[in-house]
Amino acid sequence: MKKNLLLLMSALFLIFLVACNNEKGSDKAETTDKEVSNEETQDEATSDTDETKIFTTDSGDEVEIPANPKKIVVLHPAYVGALIKFGHNPVGVPYYVDQDEVLNEATEGIERIDPEDVEGIINLEPDLIIATATEPNLNKFQQIAPTVTFDAMISTYKDNTRLLGELVGEEEQAQAWLEEWEGKMAEDAKKYADLIEGKTLSIFQSTPKGLISFNTDYGRGGEILYDGYGFVQPDTLAEITKDQFNVELSTEELPEYVGDFIVLATIGDEGAPVTETKVWENADAVQAGRVIELDLSVTRYNDPISLEFQRKLIKEQLDAMD
Repeated sequence: MKKNLLLLMSALFLIFLVACNNEKGSDKAETTDKEVSNEETQDEATSDTDETKIFTTDSGDEVEIPANPKKIVVLHPAYVGALIKFGHNPVGVPYYVDQDEVLNEATEGIERIDPEDVEGIINLEPDLIIATATEPNLNKFQQIAPTVTFDAMISTYKDNTRLLGELVGEEEQAQAWLEEWEGKMAEDAKKYADLIEGKTLSIFQSTPKGLISFNTDYGRGGEILYDGYGFVQPDTLAEITKDQFNVELSTEELPEYVGDFIVLATIGDEGAPVTETKVWENADAVQAGRVIELDLSVTRYNDPISLEFQRKLIKEQLDAMD
């Protein structure tokens, strides 16, 4: 009897030990699963933030940049609008945007910076910096974060739109905007064909000393009127602006470079001294009422946001002439 009782107790003790071991094994397996899961989550997060890609600038330089940049600092206003259009607000933009009503409104709440304030840029902790190819502090910026440059003498506004879309992984959005924009340009060109076909156009900005004239890709409506609608520069003007953004002219030189149409760019309420001269009054374009007046405070740049605004202003004035 005692022997049987001892055997029963031994069996129960063995069952108890096996149960305990199984429970511990289960806990250990669960803990290991959780650790693996946490490690996978951390790896995914690290992969997302550390993933990079190679970006080729318009000058052919290859720069390793974040695949999904989150804290972009832009040091020239021309490269701000496309980023915002595609839903990627920078953490810092140059204070020059305050001079442009369109971009100033579009960048409300974004930190204004001085492109020469290297320490201020460091404090923003950027993971990507966008600058011009001629930026004097380029070497310093490259030590802060991956830095890509744009060269206005190489790229058109269309090139910039594509490249900026590529920078932030929005190639499809950029291409869609360009296609939609081309459609609008074709629609407008057809509407104004009788007014524009075979006509020349000159863009002038009045200054206290005389005039500044511009090439076809430097804001002030040029991208729309030349590339979009089909105006051409007078041969004389095309010759002197082919290798530079703008040239200074005296008021007396106006007849030599004036086209069938004129864009006159002014700043706010400053007025245009040239309009008070006989040279201006005697120009055929002026006498025929073919002058498009544009305020630089809303027409200085050629990003998607600025161009959409400029189109409205230009169409209103062309409609009045048609």
